Amino acid sequence: MRTINKHLMSETQTKQAETQEEQFNPIFDEIKGITPEGALNVLIQAAGQAQAAGALTVRDSVMVAKAIHVLRPGSI
Repeated sequence: MRTINKHLMSETQTKQAETQEEQFNPIFDEIKGITPEGALNVLIQAAGQAQAAGALTVRDSVMVAKAIHVLRPGSI
């Protein structure tokens, strides 16, 4: 019975690996055609994540918020 379980487990893991491989899209392929607007979105998201994680000082947060406001008024 253990052999059957190992076989089923191995088969399930193989299917999961194949599914993950199909879904995997290298990051360099994803960003190959990034536009200036898309790049700005990435930077704004990264700044938001840094602020949410507490990685920015209050001064840094204010500077980032002002920079975002200058580049994309009304977005924050």
